[in-house]
Amino acid sequence: MKKILTVALTGLASLATLAGCTKADSSTDEPSQTDVKHTHEYVYENNGESGHKKTCKSCDDVIIYEEHIYDDENDLTCNDCGYEREYVQTLAADLKDNLSQDGYVEGKIDDFKQYENTDAYVKVSNADELIDALLAAKTNYKNVWDEYTGTFTQVPADGYTLDNFEGTVHVIEITNDINLGYYTLSDEVKKSGLVTDFANKKNILQTYTMSEMFLENGMSQINISNTSDLLIYSKNGAKLTHGGFKVTSCDDLVFRNISFDEMWQWEDSSNVNASKVGDYDAFGWAYFKIAFCGAIWVDHCTFGKSYDGQIDYSNVDYTSKQTYSRAPYGADGSNGLHISWCDFAGGSDDKDGYIYKMMEKIEDDYQNNGGKNYLYYKTLRDAGVSFEDILDGFALPQKKGFLCGDDCEETKEDYKYNLKLQVSFANTRFTNLEDRLPKVRGGNAYMYNCVVDSSRYYEAHTKLKGLKNEQGEDLATIVKSVNSSWKCALTSQGMVVGNRASVRAENVIYRGISELIKHNDKKASAGYVDGGFEIINSSYQKGKNDSIYVGNSADENTAFISSNQELLNKDNFLWHTVGGKKPFTPSVFGLDVLESILDNSLYGCGAGNKLGDSLLETIY
Repeated sequence: MKKILTVALTGLASLATLAGCTKADSSTDEPSQTDVKHTHEYVYENNGESGHKKTCKSCDDVIIYEEHIYDDENDLTCNDCGYEREYVQTLAADLKDNLSQDGYVEGKIDDFKQYENTDAYVKVSNADELIDALLAAKTNYKNVWDEYTGTFTQVPADGYTLDNFEGTVHVIEITNDINLGYYTLSDEVKKSGLVTDFANKKNILQTYTMSEMFLENGMSQINISNTSDLLIYSKNGAKLTHGGFKVTSCDDLVFRNISFDEMWQWEDSSNVNASKVGDYDAFGWAYFKIAFCGAIWVDHCTFGKSYDGQIDYSNVDYTSKQTYSRAPYGADGSNGLHISWCDFAGGSDDKDGYIYKMMEKIEDDYQNNGGKNYLYYKTLRDAGVSFEDILDGFALPQKKGFLCGDDCEETKEDYKYNLKLQVSFANTRFTNLEDRLPKVRGGNAYMYNCVVDSSRYYEAHTKLKGLKNEQGEDLATIVKSVNSSWKCALTSQGMVVGNRASVRAENVIYRGISELIKHNDKKASAGYVDGGFEIINSSYQKGKNDSIYVGNSADENTAFISSNQELLNKDNFLWHTVGGKKPFTPSVFGLDVLESILDNSLYGCGAGNKLGDSLLETIY
């Protein structure tokens, strides 16, 4: 790429504007009597997005403003002045629409470029600096309920005034990878009030066989609360490991271009009486647990495998007397979680990665120690499951995806609490997910421009489901007969919808899922557990040898059918909005080009893209 800052032009002598100049009289703008003939030597001065100024180095009468010059649409550097344009400026209108704040956060996120080069913009490279920045971003306020009006007002917290109660940091740029493991953190960070030990259940720690990864690092939960108007991002796609975020009472909070990983371990025990081993309920490790929030945007992030779910979203109603104290500062009563351009990758089979090394150590225990520290693993191996099959069928796929909505007692109409829930998934890739894409209890979920590809897991799942012993018992039966606590569900499900929730999927590619649309409420007799769905212009292929269906849920003989059509069907679909109106209209891509768009190395899914400074902007 050429970056020409000074160019000498030696044109023909007959072209006076190139061959020389006559110095002007600054008072009259008329040529002076003294002609200074020389060859123009142009200097280019960057003038921002609009172009550059071109002047002669030796005289001042040649001043030309012109647009930047690029080789093609992929060239980001002006050939003359060296101006570096943001890549997003070169993209088509539909791409710009999708890269902007969209879905349920459209119009609710501030432009963070206003904080560039101010004290409100801080860079952090370690856990101490990150926690300090989060403390400075917090707004110190309290909510006061008015019995007469049935509303609340927000005032500075005790000890604060209108001059100092608001957060002073609005952009946190993460410049380096950061280990958030609880055992690695400083005493100052642990005393900050923002960090909790994410595995502080000693009785459980003693029951389960903890991995070296955990014993070396621990696991943290970072609490972000009462924080509004904050962007946490990385220009280089920095990685945060061994920690998740609890986000409560926040509004206008954005995470962009960050990688999250190393939050999983094989669940096992040396105690044959340990309960629910293999169900991954012992620890609640998730990358995000979001509650009582306004607008939250997670964009261009990469997620590795997590122990429990990847993102939980709940408790969206903060307008009643019972919940007003949890209201975010400045929020208007609405909520919206928007997940866009993310890569939910599950586990990696890289032999140098932590998952492979962890499973290799467990296999060594089985081979050399009889598997006495990992009894669930031993049960699987004794049943004839190979190391490779355990890796592909259990260790690499993500067991639980997205839980949206508070837990509802199925004997009460608790679902009403969740009807305000709004979550959108856009331009995102999901790989090797077993279940919950998403699981929704009340409210609306809207997916568009997404690829859900669990093909690798589907093959492993199909193989494992077919394993039998000499007596003809299948794998799950074999495992259960050894110990009823060992869980071997081998689930392959997509969207799980109940409690009057509705999910719409538009322009989505589905592969490798046994039960695409699922209803699994245990007590499903009451009408309030019903769910609805609507699928538009999407494709579905169960196994790699199966045909591909392209169409809609409303089509005759559609492939988009739920597992329980009585309780979960297209007729139950509705928008939980005023007047039942569609909340927004997404800009969709053709299914034939969708994957190439999501895979684009410059702006596509996941962290480590080339969006750079444009990540400070929210509308393109």
